Formats: sequence, structure tokens, C-alpha cells
Amino acid sequence: MLSFLDIINHYFGYLNINNRVKNRIFSIICLIGDFYLLYKSIYYFRVQAIGRGVINLIVFLVLLYFAVMNLYFYYRGRNAVVDVSPYVEKALGGDPTAPHPLAGQTAKPKIISQVQPATGLFEEKDLLPAQLEVDSAHQQQLDQLVAQLIEAGYISLNYAGLADADIYEQAQHFQRPIYAIGERVALPFYELKQEDGQWVVYGGINAMAKAPLAVIKSVGLTPIQELTDRYQLAIAHTWITGGPHKMAGRSGVVEGSDPYQLMVQMAYQKRA
Repeated sequence: MLSFLDIINHYFGYLNINNRVKNRIFSIICLIGDFYLLYKSIYYFRVQAIGRGVINLIVFLVLLYFAVMNLYFYYRGRNAVVDVSPYVEKALGGDPTAPHPLAGQTAKPKIISQVQPATGLFEEKDLLPAQLEVDSAHQQQLDQLVAQLIEAGYISLNYAGLADADIYEQAQHFQRPIYAIGERVALPFYELKQEDGQWVVYGGINAMAKAPLAVIKSVGLTPIQELTDRYQLAIAHTWITGGPHKMAGRSGVVEGSDPYQLMVQMAYQKRA
């Protein structure tokens, strides 16, 4: 019987449905399985094996109590007045007041993000994403910069200290990879330069160790050359994304890696 329940529990892991619904179904199945102990108890009484019959009957009654409390919890959304589960959990060192993962009430997943330096305040309505052109030399400079930031301790490839179980939960929730550096990391230093008719983004670990990382081709949907005559432009934010990541597989996390990428957000203001 236990093997049968274990098989059902294993295959439930492949169903992409809410945890609360899963546990409602499994609670009913476990309640039905509990009556197998009652059947065995009656059988032992019939063959005069009184001791075994009493033991099976006691186990049946204890499991029946907790099975009913489970049904009450999963279908009513709260513990019954006579439910001793919180006291049992507390006695075993758990926290009965914490969000219950089996109830589908887990703590709200958070996107991993490392510290970002202040770069000035801009109105959100005055910001647009920049479309970048990155050649092999730019990509090499960006990879070298990331290596420097990792060596300096500015970037950590530790998934913010999360365990694989937490990473798996976030990857399922957001339906995308979870990167070792976090969602994105701001560059410590950056500036915009005009060179040979192009607008080049420079970045580095500081102002004395800067290198060209990309060329801005457009801001929003407009080519940058069409904007510079009418608008003042400035870089509002620059971020690094990508790198090693983990994704949600069938039964656990799967490791992978993407190239590091540069993201740039531009601020614009109409010229007087």
C-alpha cells in the first residue's frame, strides 16, 4: 500500500497544477489508503492475533485523525480548533507560523538582484531602452570587465546564497533561467562618448579602467542620429545580465550559461 502511495506521489510531481489542488487530491487518496489499516486490523482480530489487531487499529485511528485534519486544512484554508499539528510541528523544531509550502502559500518569490550604485534620479516617463551594436571586440571587453568585477568581489556567482530548491521554485514561478549574478548588476562606472559619428558606451571598474563596450544605434525605435539634434541624451542606467544560470528541469535544476550582455537605458530631454 505504501509503495502504491509513493508511486502516486512520484507521478504527481509531473503534473503542472497548483500545489494546493495537488494536496487536496492526495489527502483524499491517503484517507482512502488509511482504511487499509482498518481492514488489516479486522483481519488480525478474526485470526485471534489480538496484539497486531490493536496496534493496527491504534495506528489507523491516529492516521485517520491527521487525515481528517489535512482535509479540513486544505479545503477550509485554516487549521481546525482540535488540530494539534502546529504543536507537533513546534515540538519538532519547525515554525508553524511560516507560510505553508504544501498549501500553495509559499513566500512570494523574489528576483535575485545584487546591489546597484546610485546613478541619479530620472522620471520614468523620460527613459527609453537603447538598442546596442556589440561586435566581438566589445564582447571581449565586457567579458574581461565581468571577470574583474568578480575578482574584486563586486559580482558574486553564488545565486544570492539560494539553495537549489529555492532556485527551482523561482525558475518555475518566473518561467525563465535564474542567473548566478542575479537579475542584473549595474556597472560601477560608465559614460557616453561621441566618436566618428557614433555614440559609444564606455564602462569599467572605475574611470581609469574604462573601455568601449557597445555602440548605441537607436533609442526606443528612433535612430540616435535623429534624436541628438532635438534632444539632450544621457545614460540613465547600465546593467550586466547573463552568464551562468540554472533552469527548472523535470525533477530539479539544470545548469547552463549565456553570454554576458549589456543593457542601457537612456534619459532624454528636449533642447531649449
